[in-house]
Amino acid sequence: IMTASAKYNSRGPALIPRMKTKHRIYYITLFSIVLLGLIATGMFQFWPHSIESSSDWTVEKRSVHDVPVVKLPADSPIPERGDLSCRMHTCFDVYRCGFNPKNKIKVYIYSLKKYVDEYGMPVSNTISREYNELLTAISDSEFYTDDVTRACLFVPSIDVLNQNTLRIKETAQALAQLSRWDRGTNHLLFNMLPGGPPDYNTALDVPRDRALLAGGGFSTWTYRQGYDVSIPVYSPVSGEVDLPERGPGPRRYFILSSQMALHPEYQAELEALQAENGESVLILDKCTNLSDGVPALRKRCHKNQVFDYPQVLQESTFCVVVRGARLGQAVLSDVLQAGCVPVIIADSYILPFSEVLDWKRASVIIPEEKMPEMYSILQSVPQRQIEEMQRQ
Repeated sequence: IMTASAKYNSRGPALIPRMKTKHRIYYITLFSIVLLGLIATGMFQFWPHSIESSSDWTVEKRSVHDVPVVKLPADSPIPERGDLSCRMHTCFDVYRCGFNPKNKIKVYIYSLKKYVDEYGMPVSNTISREYNELLTAISDSEFYTDDVTRACLFVPSIDVLNQNTLRIKETAQALAQLSRWDRGTNHLLFNMLPGGPPDYNTALDVPRDRALLAGGGFSTWTYRQGYDVSIPVYSPVSGEVDLPERGPGPRRYFILSSQMALHPEYQAELEALQAENGESVLILDKCTNLSDGVPALRKRCHKNQVFDYPQVLQESTFCVVVRGARLGQAVLSDVLQAGCVPVIIADSYILPFSEVLDWKRASVIIPEEKMPEMYSILQSVPQRQIEEMQRQ
């Protein structure tokens, strides 16, 4: 996840120059579906509909000039680990959500601060471009409020999208310093890359107590149904490449795999599938013979043949999405954008927005133990159903 220097906007924490419209649409859509997921999974079962306010309020312009520095002593409090028992009726305060006209949900974003440890070392890197865009999408939306007393949800300006960049203990201490933290009640954190070596846990390792988590890569063991929201892992390739629309129908390849650095066991299974079924299966990997200056992220290779990525995904009926060290894989976003039917092989993976989306209408889910049978399983899918999934 990239980082960038800070710039400012009078409304919300617009910390870097605005990105392409396509990126902004992605994050606006992501945030909107997260709210939809929260609504559908239980938040408004307990919504206090009788509480209304007819009075209007003035939204003060927020400024993040001269970002204040907050020093965290070594003995600063640390939240409890994520409470796996949390549900809307036990850990969410719905009575904070009824103070707005028409009961419209309101989201407050904490102003940006620079957290340092007792030695003056930064707790985290500069805010990432992706998280900046997400905060900008929220602050530009109808859900945003500058009035903390009228907020239903609280979003920290502490970037925890990528756990690889975090100091776990100190980040938790920074969260506990937030003025409305209250054990994380009604706080919403976004994380796309959870866990770290060697275990790669499937949820953010930062202790967060009752905070809701919109996370990429949840498993059935870490996902709090009706409380958390599973989100897709963002793909920079999908955000940068415009693919032409392609109608449903047969493609050059029947099955295609484009992921790099797969686990050797999965790689061997795919290569055996290709050896058995010939040119109808294409197994791509990282290119090792590219010229200088050619972006490796945008190319895939099979033997000495080079393919443009993600364009090659449009040449296949089915595209394999296999779990890696993390359950959530960015290739899922690429595959969906290309109109290729994803074949998801990741036991216990909670698919993005699975509580509001029916993934059976747009994908094929195969247990890891049945990977050798993938070809015959996919052959049994009627062509009419394949075309309907391609449309999805």
